[in-house]
Amino acid sequence: MAIAWPDGLCPNEMTWGVVYNNRAFTSTLSNAQQIVGYPGAYWQCQLTFSALSREQERLLTAFIGRLQGMFGTFNLPAFTRTRADFIGAPVVVTANAQSSVMRIGGVTANAKVFSMGDYITIGGVMFEVVDDAVSGANGQVQVTVNKPVRKTITAGTPVEYRAPFAEMRLTSDSHSLARRPVISNLTLELREAF
Repeated sequence: MAIAWPDGLCPNEMTWGVVYNNRAFTSTLSNAQQIVGYPGAYWQCQLTFSALSREQERLLTAFIGRLQGMFGTFNLPAFTRTRADFIGAPVVVTANAQSSVMRIGGVTANAKVFSMGDYITIGGVMFEVVDDAVSGANGQVQVTVNKPVRKTITAGTPVEYRAPFAEMRLTSDSHSLARRPVISNLTLELREAF
């Protein structure tokens, strides 16, 4: 079970990105390429903490200790992509494996409920909405996301849109902290856990 991110601990810098699971095949005769895409894309992230106070340092190192290296997982908030509006109680209607399109229900009818660049979390997996999405009269909306669904998501699974997060793990079993007389610095490398 994923550990919650410590309250009040926010990195000074975050580097976010997605690693896609594509393969390229190049012809030796014509140099033409064919690209095949597979499910299995994942988020990667680098968190930089600089000028940590002694209390923040203790909180962060204890949190890393709870993870026990790459073994433990945690829910990393998308600090810059939170929302305060209310669009209903969205749930998955259909989200099939290997598809980047899903149908979500339980949202405000006839409204723009998702904007390009919104993050949503479904079952611990975070997606980025890549096109604006307007709901129909039935309170359902078709949403296109940045990466294929890895495995079919059960209908009725809640969709977190106000405080999205990704379930992550450390990419290494070791970490080191630079300590100075008053402050500490630390950089963590992460990848989505699945």
